[in-house]
Amino acid sequence: MNTQPLENDDAGPEGRNRNLQLIQVGSSQFGIFANEISAIVPWQEPTPLPHAPSSVLGVVSIQGRMLTVLDLATLLSTDPITSNDSRTSPAQLIALRGDEQLALVTEALGDLVQPSDDSMKNRETDSPAVLGVIQHEGREVRVLNLKGLFPAALQGRQRRKRQF
Repeated sequence: MNTQPLENDDAGPEGRNRNLQLIQVGSSQFGIFANEISAIVPWQEPTPLPHAPSSVLGVVSIQGRMLTVLDLATLLSTDPITSNDSRTSPAQLIALRGDEQLALVTEALGDLVQPSDDSMKNRETDSPAVLGVIQHEGREVRVLNLKGLFPAALQGRQRRKRQF
């Protein structure tokens, strides 16, 4: 499998001035802190999960890890990648670091940018998956909160628990 290597881009012990990897999903742009990305791989069709929310496309194996694939467009109410045939098809999967074992589908990778500390504007949002918003080349970029992605995907659903 062809994976794109990523650099550790923290600037200083606090990790301030971290680089953001911009991604295109539908008509929206999102930013993910580069140090929160494990790998970027070519698109592979996820195996569907029964009774999953519409924003969960299924699971894939990336670098020996089983990851749950989320469609940000469905999750954050933009144009879903999988529902409109006239749109660009998925191009990559972005494997994320962290305990939730998530991957995101994207249509295109954008620039790697370094926002200034004061450029991110916190804005009222209904989603715990968005930290704030920056402006890049005249476009609004929503910066993702990776700890809020999975709870946002499962919003209104209970996790199944094993019964003994």
